[in-house]
Amino acid sequence: MKKYIIPVLAIAFAFVACKKEDIPVYNSDRPALNFVKNFFLPTLTDNSELDTLRPNAVYYVGLDEVDYKVPVRLSGPITDYDRKYTVRISPEKSYGNLVEGVHYSLQTEQTFHARQYADSMIIHIKLAKLREERAVGMLVIELVPDETFIAGLDTYQSIGVEISGGGFTVQTPFWNRNKLDTYGGKYSSIKAEKYAELNGVTSEMWREGNTIKLYAYGKRTYEWFRDNPTYDNGELVVFKGTINYE
Repeated sequence: MKKYIIPVLAIAFAFVACKKEDIPVYNSDRPALNFVKNFFLPTLTDNSELDTLRPNAVYYVGLDEVDYKVPVRLSGPITDYDRKYTVRISPEKSYGNLVEGVHYSLQTEQTFHARQYADSMIIHIKLAKLREERAVGMLVIELVPDETFIAGLDTYQSIGVEISGGGFTVQTPFWNRNKLDTYGGKYSSIKAEKYAELNGVTSEMWREGNTIKLYAYGKRTYEWFRDNPTYDNGELVVFKGTINYE
């Protein structure tokens, strides 16, 4: 069984000032943790919210499981030793048909490593079972204050993680980031899922700057739907925009 560590975002970054409110980077008396959202990384999110992260099995072709990293940011002093912190899944806010231990696992005790201002909470996702059952659900994960870390900023104490075994419940950002209407016509979940599967799309924020590659990816997807008739609500799916592939 294959197992890899896949980061959500590169979290080695300088503190980003924000006009909305000041986030303390250093407070020797009251260390706290916050989940990283677009407040911290405005240039990386196309002005979209990161209140919800969306790991999807289609981004991990060939893998059976993955350790998914959710960035966490420290407000307070760094230390030369590891510190433990606590997280929980909110049963009131979470929904879907995900089963802990079957589709994912989350250790309630996580580690904030020594000499770091930013680290990651780990969710272990069982991709093979997700794909087999086409399971999907939303986990709302909360930071729990304890003797080591007090509560941080209210807005950044929880984050949604929508885990899916395939398909998209909302339009995935990579479609517009790569202007795929031009290559594939009007967006649909079926088109986006097959495009991601065929062309190695690795995340919802994926972007390819080379138009020659985008043409090749579009042509490959066009030919797949041409050779494998697929219907969406009774209508034949055609992956074609303004680009001529024939």
